Amino acid sequence: MVYHTGDMTLHSVRSILKNEVNDVVICQDQDSPARPYYTLVAVKDRDTAKTLLSIFESQPRDAFEPDESRSPAFIKCFSHKEQLCYLFEYNEERNLDAFCEGQITSQVIRERICINIVLSCLSSPLPFPLLFLLLEQRQLHIEKDNTIYFTPYFDLRRLDPKKTETHCTIECVRLLLDILQKKNAGGRSSRASLKSYELLRKKIDSRSCRHFTELYRDIKISALPEKKPKMFKRIRAFWERNKDFLFRIILVLSIIALVLAVIMLASYLIFGDFLLFRLFGGSIDKIGTEQMNIK
Repeated sequence: MVYHTGDMTLHSVRSILKNEVNDVVICQDQDSPARPYYTLVAVKDRDTAKTLLSIFESQPRDAFEPDESRSPAFIKCFSHKEQLCYLFEYNEERNLDAFCEGQITSQVIRERICINIVLSCLSSPLPFPLLFLLLEQRQLHIEKDNTIYFTPYFDLRRLDPKKTETHCTIECVRLLLDILQKKNAGGRSSRASLKSYELLRKKIDSRSCRHFTELYRDIKISALPEKKPKMFKRIRAFWERNKDFLFRIILVLSIIALVLAVIMLASYLIFGDFLLFRLFGGSIDKIGTEQMNIK
């Protein structure tokens, strides 16, 4: 198959996906001396094409006028015969499922990969319905330095324009939990020693995963330090992880102290003495007319 757009002649060299809604093919530009490769998504279904156009036009992550810190979602959009085509950059596949475990040599690296996944989601220019598809279909790849990137191998049969950042964040947490609970080479699960796993599991159970920024903060706080931190930072990190629990303890202790203070004040006003001091004070020296502890 040959696709023409502007000054590009794109020859299909490999088919990635083919169904009744869309095709995904790797193309090479024969008009360029460098012969670069691209990923081309050809939408054949009319309704899906309309939905996709609407998603790109209404997305908060603007694909047409990206800012300096974010690359555009796609290179070109053009029509070929009765197909709507989107052209993306091509990156060599290093699928996360295939290469991840081989690159994990410590729990610190395991959590670093999870952090990099969240960072890739944060920096992706794709609208959330498409980002959700890539997360759900596990189109994530890992570099040798453990950075993460996506490949736009969309199966658009499951495209849902109603998917939001919350849906993407929940799907991302499911992916992170899969990585954090994988077994080590010795067959023992890694999750027992990782606080990040427990935190994310509680988050997804309570359905409190809504934004990637919050997810990044949570896993960053709970992750193992790459270097042993100073005492102050360790105390601060402990407080950040347990501040809700510690606050409840302080609140209970404060209520108990307040109740004891009220009882002591009432006993002094009624009996002219602090009865609690007598109960927890020294031994009783006299009962009635009998003197105890006679030396």
